[in-house]
Amino acid sequence: MKYVAITVIGIIALWLLFYFSIFAPIINQDKTVSVTSSLELSVPPGMWPYKSPIFRFFFFYPDDLKIKEYAGGSDTTITFDNAKTGRGFQIFIVPYAEDHITPEQFKKDLPSGVMENPVEILIDGTKAMMFYSKNAAMGDMREVWFIKNSFLYEVTTYRELDSWLSSIMQTWQFLEI
Repeated sequence: MKYVAITVIGIIALWLLFYFSIFAPIINQDKTVSVTSSLELSVPPGMWPYKSPIFRFFFFYPDDLKIKEYAGGSDTTITFDNAKTGRGFQIFIVPYAEDHITPEQFKKDLPSGVMENPVEILIDGTKAMMFYSKNAAMGDMREVWFIKNSFLYEVTTYRELDSWLSSIMQTWQFLEI
């Protein structure tokens, strides 16, 4: 019984070491974050770093948001929200073989079919489409869709949080291999 307890504690310790060394960025005493071994950035006031080693991206988000990650089959959804203020956004990521967003994919992921005021922008040098949409349950939305490394990214928030989301997306960086 004693050996089982020691083994379980050892496994937990190894898992925690793995998790914090791979999934959590390192925040230094001088308020910088080590994104990669060669990239270190200052943490803006009121922000916190998010790093995805699986999808190879990094950005800063407001430190009052809580993160939840959901993996379902081949897709992943990451939500950032503050239940008290109602501010938040989500990132939906799915493997994607095309080099552009097809009308079929658009209709599949956005059943309303509404794409208002589309504007092409760049997310860390990657072409993206920013537009307004409608959601039957949530109302008017702001969306940013782009493809990188064979994944389709769909970033969504409420329409009135447009400029707030833009300030977050401006910090987005892809971590090249």
